[in-house]
Amino acid sequence: MKKYIKSLTALNTLTLNNPNQDEINRYAESDLFWAANKNKPIPNRQVRKGNIYQFEFGKNYIPEMSYEHRGLVIGVSGKLLYVLPICSYNNRIDAHRNAYHPKDNPESKSNFFLLKGEDFPFLSHDSVLKLNDLRSVSFLRIKYKQDNGYIDPHSETYQAIEWLVFTKYFFNYSYAYHKLQEENQALNAKLSQCQETLTHQRETLRDKLSAYEFDPESWAYIKHILDTE
Repeated sequence: MKKYIKSLTALNTLTLNNPNQDEINRYAESDLFWAANKNKPIPNRQVRKGNIYQFEFGKNYIPEMSYEHRGLVIGVSGKLLYVLPICSYNNRIDAHRNAYHPKDNPESKSNFFLLKGEDFPFLSHDSVLKLNDLRSVSFLRIKYKQDNGYIDPHSETYQAIEWLVFTKYFFNYSYAYHKLQEENQALNAKLSQCQETLTHQRETLRDKLSAYEFDPESWAYIKHILDTE
């Protein structure tokens, strides 16, 4: 109990010295939500990759995402969700202005992915996805499902998001994978060139052999060899 009283005193001191009334309200709501849901059973609900929910991320340190925000589900494991937080776009922040976008800024190495409000029905304004702040959260952190909140996992947008997350969290593996892809493309191009050369040589040989007279059985055997890939 002494530790609990000590923690309340520390929180009250921090609150009284905090000039940001909005933040005070937000972490108060966070505590109320935690207290209301702490002892509830984990709900049995269907959550899919690509769903957008409103989450309570709780009180955290900067630059971690805190309090209530939207989030994109990119994985489900038991009763844990893997979530990328979404926050409002702010053109006064350099990192937001340089956010990755598949058409407008495809070369960006930013930790943010720009989601234009005009492209997604669940957004009323431009927002950014925090690619470098992947969270594992309980189903109990879900406040509600966003209306029309869904990015199809088969879409180019979602595929780009997953790939960027993979490259940020597993750089060495993604680099090795990219190199293997390049090598595979080069080998396929070489194989295709060899096949074209062999086809041309085969047709040339066929034309030359046709000038000679062979008995039907021998000619059928020769054609069989030439037609074999």
